[in-house]
Amino acid sequence: EVNLGVNMLPMTFPGQGHGHTQTFKAPDDLPKTVARTLSQGSSPMSMDFHPIKQTLLLVGTNVGDIGLWEVGSRERLVQKSFKVWDLSKCSMPLQAALVKEPVVSVNRVSWSPDGSLFGVAYSRHIVQLYSYHGGEDMRQHLEIDAH
Repeated sequence: EVNLGVNMLPMTFPGQGHGHTQTFKAPDDLPKTVARTLSQGSSPMSMDFHPIKQTLLLVGTNVGDIGLWEVGSRERLVQKSFKVWDLSKCSMPLQAALVKEPVVSVNRVSWSPDGSLFGVAYSRHIVQLYSYHGGEDMRQHLEIDAH
């Protein structure tokens, strides 16, 4: 066992062999206490705070779910499970891959600079763009098959 400093965390990253870890040194200015605990229901893979309403947190998970949280009140405003919007418009390789292995995870979520849009990049080379209109109002905007 290795004795790590207060702001040192042992981390295992995808693609590393079992038992191999890297040390992540957290910057000294990161908070050391937990301010809020939110129960997403599955493992968060990516998070991004709204650029203007900085108590809104967008979360993407290992099972393809996205959630939008009001952190101050601990309220989940929106929860969406992964779904291809129009499978017939997807490439044949993607259609075959989704039939063979339907499990999809979120690689990245990100807000646009003005907070009116956000994107979700999935492990199956799909990017979905949503428009956000406040509160629970988020709408499908564009889906890209990046195969």
